[in-house]
Amino acid sequence: MEMHELLRKVPLFSELNESELKAVASLASSIDIRKKSIVVQEHDPGDSLFVILSGEVKISTYSTEGREVVLALLGKGSFFGEMSLLDEEPRSANVTTMEDSKFANIRRRDLVPLMMDQPAIALKLLAEVASRLRKTSRVLERISSMDVPHRLYSYLVDHCQRFSQQDADGRYSTVLPTHQLLADQLSTSRETISRAISQLKKDGILIQGEGRGKMRVDVDTLEGLLDEF
Repeated sequence: MEMHELLRKVPLFSELNESELKAVASLASSIDIRKKSIVVQEHDPGDSLFVILSGEVKISTYSTEGREVVLALLGKGSFFGEMSLLDEEPRSANVTTMEDSKFANIRRRDLVPLMMDQPAIALKLLAEVASRLRKTSRVLERISSMDVPHRLYSYLVDHCQRFSQQDADGRYSTVLPTHQLLADQLSTSRETISRAISQLKKDGILIQGEGRGKMRVDVDTLEGLLDEF
């Protein structure tokens, strides 16, 4: 598939017409990276934007104690590298592929003139920056002020409301990350997460769905537990 056809499916470029998409595609280079490879390292110089054409990546940093903290998981159609692109500062986080992935890479010197010519792209980029800053703030708040069960409750509520649809019975059907990834995002151990999820299943708040990682989540009850905290 041609690069401009792949970019057409990316929300960041959704308002561009055919000729504009082809112009963007002419600026992009295609990169294929294998699973569990480092794409970007924190503190490295950054001068380009990465758009995920296929696959999934983990955005992470490390606490002062040396524990990895996963800030986000991004999939097809998402992008990263926008912070360094805008402020020309070093990369603010590590990016690692979770599976074999393909990226479109666009350098700052090419993208900035494009954003000046197409303000809709700049506005979408800034909106995504604001959204990610809010999410990072929520992640840090969970880690600093909540015990592990409540960190998990908060994560599940946020995850379901952002990425899932509510079923007729009020529950949300979703696919959760592995217990290890949840542990990394919530700054705890996999064993602790496994125990907390087992308890939520016993309490009927989580119901196992069909397929690996699929859950039906009682978000209303979780919000009640958070209100009591």
